[in-house]
Amino acid sequence: MTYALAAGVSGNGSGGWTTCTTDAHADVSNQMIVRNNGSQQMCLSSPDYGDHFTVTQSSVDSSWAGFPNIYTGCEYDGADSNQLCSSGHGTPLRLSSVSKDQSSISYHMPSSGFTGNSTYDLWFNRSGGTPHGRDNGAEIMIWLGSDGLGAPYGSRKVKIDGIWFAYDFWSTTHSGGSWNYIRYWRLSGYNDADTSVNLNLLPFFRDAESAGSLSSSWYLTGSEYGFEVCDGGAGLKVNNFTDTIEGPRRYLGGLQHKGK
Repeated sequence: MTYALAAGVSGNGSGGWTTCTTDAHADVSNQMIVRNNGSQQMCLSSPDYGDHFTVTQSSVDSSWAGFPNIYTGCEYDGADSNQLCSSGHGTPLRLSSVSKDQSSISYHMPSSGFTGNSTYDLWFNRSGGTPHGRDNGAEIMIWLGSDGLGAPYGSRKVKIDGIWFAYDFWSTTHSGGSWNYIRYWRLSGYNDADTSVNLNLLPFFRDAESAGSLSSSWYLTGSEYGFEVCDGGAGLKVNNFTDTIEGPRRYLGGLQHKGK
């Protein structure tokens, strides 16, 4: 397959791509997007257009200033207050109709020079159809890894797919929007340099529903995996990412993205 290069992304001469442009993105395999999301400069690269990327340089020195990630579906684009959606998908599924959400992730965190986390970021809107503006339902973050952020904590513990997590929840308001923020923070092995997991995400959704922080009538709009960077970050890697989400039809997205 031939991939056209989006603005701010350059070919690296060996069949892959690189970018040092804030908020630039690359369309990659399996109809996903890698995005250099953040407010401070980072450089991302990949040897090809597969489901992986590396942070090669980072100037981030402020808390939560970077979120380089790979995703399917839609992600809020603060640059134009809309959403950037991956191609070739139908409209978001109502959570009550999701019958499967099986995901795998393999990542690397450098042993030094990084403060932040390695995390899923899953978004839900209260209404269906192509999302516009920031989602107004809930955001579930599953912190599989973290460094420099202290020990995991939460209001209770829950075991999902053989892994213990600390659950926490609060209401978030940002840029005029509000939503429920739900965090699952892995309790052991969270600072391992290399991690590979295969997770069934449905139990996270069901647990959040039972806690009253998520509604089955809301719509899953995007499934993202990346690193929330507070400082440094050079050497961070996503080695591979998949997420299979099914219901009455295959999922995700809305817009036919024009990047490839």
